[in-house]
Amino acid sequence: MIGKGLMDGLVVTAKNFVGSYFDGNRKERLFTYQYPEERMPLPENSRTFPFLVYDGTPDQMRCTACKVCETECPPQCICIVMDRDANGKPLRRPTVFDIDTSVCMQCGICVEVCPFNAIKMDCDFERSQYARFDDLITHLPTLLKSNEYYHQIKSAEATRVDATRKPAKKPAAAPTPVKPVPTSTDMRTEDERQAWQRGYQGEVGAGEIVWPPVVLKKQSARTPLEQSVSSAPAANDVPWHDSGIELEKRMEMAKERPLADKLMAAMAQVDCQACGYDCRGYANALASGESKDYSRCAPGEEPTKNMLEKLMKEAGKI
Repeated sequence: MIGKGLMDGLVVTAKNFVGSYFDGNRKERLFTYQYPEERMPLPENSRTFPFLVYDGTPDQMRCTACKVCETECPPQCICIVMDRDANGKPLRRPTVFDIDTSVCMQCGICVEVCPFNAIKMDCDFERSQYARFDDLITHLPTLLKSNEYYHQIKSAEATRVDATRKPAKKPAAAPTPVKPVPTSTDMRTEDERQAWQRGYQGEVGAGEIVWPPVVLKKQSARTPLEQSVSSAPAANDVPWHDSGIELEKRMEMAKERPLADKLMAAMAQVDCQACGYDCRGYANALASGESKDYSRCAPGEEPTKNMLEKLMKEAGKI
């Protein structure tokens, strides 16, 4: 019959229209929300624009300013500047974190690539502004939202994230360093003991104590690679470990050092751990062959990748 489908559809529409005034489930049928007085509950997997999560207070933000999200953002709408102290030392937190909401395509790639679960997608869609330029830039204070807020809008997801995250470290005064107790099996030279002690003090100052010291059973049994790694300079013996120094200058400072030191000097020097290590750990992993992927230093971008590739080829690692 011609028009039967149309008539069936009109019957269904009429049935629901009339039934919405008489059936007991009237509220379920009348699903129109009187916005803005009434708000439709949004599903947990909805997403609008990114925000930054902090634990406890806003100064305990998860973001370390590693710039991975800025690098991977397809429309390049994220701008990050790392904070520094009075001496210019990186503080592993952003002092500027801006997102241009007029450019953001809400793809969520920044969330996927963040190694610290610091950036998440919000459900807040009311971002209209009267101005066309500056008002469309969302700055760091506005982006910061608590972990409790994250649990409110995405409870299941936030619970999963918290289950996989390590508890936040509380800043504490550095304890008095304890010198290693020499034993009959400690075959290290006095210079090696002093080098380890300097490294130990550096780790204590960072809040991460490394213990016990490495004990070598036989000095002559070390391979050249082990000698290169074990003789790596301590934390206060790497003058290039400053992201403010240009790559060429850092490579000049490390040109007479072992391979691990040269690899470290080629990195971004921010210890963001986006690669799974700090700069020293990543360099040692590449030098020892534990890792062959020299493209994981996201803050260093293409110059660091090219330099690491060059060093690895010269050393016969790739």
